[in-house]
Amino acid sequence: MRWILACHLLIALHGSAQQTSVLFIGNSYTAANDLPNTFRQLALSLGDTVTTAMQAPGGYTLMGHASTPATINSIESQPWDFVVMQEQSQLGALPLDITDTEIGAVQLVATIEQNDECTYPVFYMTWGRQNGDALNCPDFPFMCTYEGMQQGLRDNYVELSDSNDAYTAPVGMAWKKVREDHPLINLYQADESHPSVEGTYLAACVFYSTLFQQSCTGASFTSSLPPATAAILQGIASTTVLDSSTTWNLDVPNGTDATIDGSSSNGPNDITYYHFGEGTHLWSCSNGQSSTDANPTFTFSGPGIYTFTHTYTDPCGNTDTVTWTGEVYPIGIEEGIAVRPHHVSSPNALEVEVIGATGEEVLTIVDLSGRTLITRKLDTDHVRMHCPPGLHVWTIHDRSGRSRNGKVLVR
Repeated sequence: MRWILACHLLIALHGSAQQTSVLFIGNSYTAANDLPNTFRQLALSLGDTVTTAMQAPGGYTLMGHASTPATINSIESQPWDFVVMQEQSQLGALPLDITDTEIGAVQLVATIEQNDECTYPVFYMTWGRQNGDALNCPDFPFMCTYEGMQQGLRDNYVELSDSNDAYTAPVGMAWKKVREDHPLINLYQADESHPSVEGTYLAACVFYSTLFQQSCTGASFTSSLPPATAAILQGIASTTVLDSSTTWNLDVPNGTDATIDGSSSNGPNDITYYHFGEGTHLWSCSNGQSSTDANPTFTFSGPGIYTFTHTYTDPCGNTDTVTWTGEVYPIGIEEGIAVRPHHVSSPNALEVEVIGATGEEVLTIVDLSGRTLITRKLDTDHVRMHCPPGLHVWTIHDRSGRSRNGKVLVR
């Protein structure tokens, strides 16, 4: 069976705690001038107590972090309030369909959610090189200038946040505003890439306004900067974040998501949905069936269009509801029923099925350690393939460069 999913998320708001824990995952852009400590001191000067930790080896990518024991151990070391993720500075701007950025992001968010559903994932939007990226310029002309590279970073980080129900910390857009309005404030080190003290302070201000959803203007901590310079950076950071809070996904309830994590069929007339949340569940079907199980099974006696609703309340009290429709129809001379194609699932043990491809798409499936299990062109609308068991991340890219991803449980 396959189902047409039409999801409608119900959004809840949250309030910030007086004491906040933040794990920063990135590379030298995060480690330079000790961004976590700069953020901590800024928050403290505004009356907020913050504890921070950092995993930021030089040159690391999101995909590298997703399979690195030190990063995974850091995520699993405690229930964090926020986990910040920063992609390698050039990869973050390149088209998502030619990099593994999306896969690394999905894997990290899955690890974060498995550790604690109440943790907010945050993507750290970085900035373009001061005069563009000469290395990638020949193959990607938009990378030749700061402006083009910055637009690529903005588009990609917003997409990552949207697809993973995460926040965007728009450091790069605040950076752009400072460059435009205050060109004498140098945000770069001599390498035209890494942040100066001013750049790191600006990033810390953006993180304060993003995580606490309030202005950082008037903070007494100014690092080593002149108070007038610090005041400019505080104001631009606060305005960049708070004037476009929905753009940065700040209305999203910490990744709480009622969308199913997988499905399987135990026979021709039933389907079992899976959700790995540790909170409470309420499932219903328009044929009158309902369940409070995490993994309910629905059965059908014949063709029809059915509406399903799953309401999930996480351990933090955030609630999300998803509604979708599925059309059950006869499958010709065979006994049983099937459902019109739409998504990726595992109908049988050690098997993945994709229905609904239009041709020329490419499917990639990786496990949560980052190991690629399957790369396959989907040249028909119904493809079945062998797949090892486990919770895996799938990504489908089409010819136009668009992509979608999700998780599939293979038993």
